[in-house]
Amino acid sequence: MLAVAVSYYASDTRPTVGASRITFADGSRDHLCSYYHTNTSCEQLTTGGFRYLYFPKVEDCCKCCTYTTGSYECGGPVGPRWVSNATGNLVYLGQEQILSRACHKWGISGVFPGKLNYYFQEVETGLPCGIDGYNYLRSPAEPADDQYLFQPGSVNLAVPGSTFDVPPLCMSSRYCGGKVCASGPDFHQQFEMLV
Repeated sequence: MLAVAVSYYASDTRPTVGASRITFADGSRDHLCSYYHTNTSCEQLTTGGFRYLYFPKVEDCCKCCTYTTGSYECGGPVGPRWVSNATGNLVYLGQEQILSRACHKWGISGVFPGKLNYYFQEVETGLPCGIDGYNYLRSPAEPADDQYLFQPGSVNLAVPGSTFDVPPLCMSSRYCGGKVCASGPDFHQQFEMLV
């Protein structure tokens, strides 16, 4: 399992907004960011139906996928009601220590059959401790979890709405393409052509 240092994470789960932003000081250890650029900052902005990969220092941006249309199974922003277990896929797994904090641990079935993703929530404050999602590096033959651990005090609930504005460079950006992101809205058809 590879822990990734997240320098900033923000999520706005209001029904009319639905957005998240993960910022890495260096995206080299993230499977999406590192496919396109290494040794530079990377932001994953999920808003308006797209997950953007934004590399401000090298002035590049692309759409990794869409979670509103097409057949690419791209995760959108996590909504506030997912823990209500409407799908029946959520399992409480007790408590676990994350960065010296007692945290509740939940498992939920994800895109990959038989593989759980985990969400950790601090017992004392109710704030997120971490996310651990099953994933792969370049192909399913190279398993590599997405493990994001949030430092105590790093979660801010008062995030300005502008945090989720799409950067101008990304406004008319291309699809990222390659083996980890879509080349267009219908990823599965294009992926079969790459394999």
